[in-house]
Amino acid sequence: MPGSQLRILSPSPGDHAIVAREIERLKRRIIWAERAGEDQGRRIAFVYRVADRFGRRVFPHTFCRTDAAAAGCITGSCCRCRPDVFAREKGVLDLLPQQRDNDGFCPFFNRARRNCGIYAMRPLACRIYYNIAASRLSCRNPADAMLALLASLRPHLEKILGPYQGGYGGYGR
Repeated sequence: MPGSQLRILSPSPGDHAIVAREIERLKRRIIWAERAGEDQGRRIAFVYRVADRFGRRVFPHTFCRTDAAAAGCITGSCCRCRPDVFAREKGVLDLLPQQRDNDGFCPFFNRARRNCGIYAMRPLACRIYYNIAASRLSCRNPADAMLALLASLRPHLEKILGPYQGGYGGYGR
C-alpha cells in the first residue's frame, strides 16, 4: 500500500443520514426483541445479533474507519473507559480474567495487541458506541447521539439484560 500511513477519514454529511437511519432501525429491533417471547436466552442472543448488525452497517460511516485497513481504528482510545453494562452482562464479566491498571483502560482491553480481549462477549454498549463525530474527541467520550441511543433503549434493554449498572469497573470478585 503506497505510503503505508494510517489515515483516519472524517464522516461525510451523507454518512450522518445513514447512521441516523441505522439508529432508528436498531431502536425498532430492540423493541421487537422485548416482545419476542419468553425465552430469555433467545431474546439476549437476538439483541446482540441486532447490535452486531448495526455495527457492521454503521462502521463504514464513522470516524472509526481507516483507509489503511478494513479493521478500523487501532488506537484503542474508545477502550479507555468503564463500559456501560447491564446486570446480566456484569455477571458474565465478573467471571472473566481482567487486567489491572491505573491507566483508565477497560479491564478487558489487550494493550499489547491494542484490541478487545473479550470481543465476542463484549457488552452491548461496546457494540453500539461508534464515533460519528468529525474528530477524535468522541473516541474517548461517546458522542451525544450514542449516549442518547443507549438512554432511549435502556428501558427496553433492562427487560432483557436486567437493570442498568453504569460503567463497569471490573474486579467484581
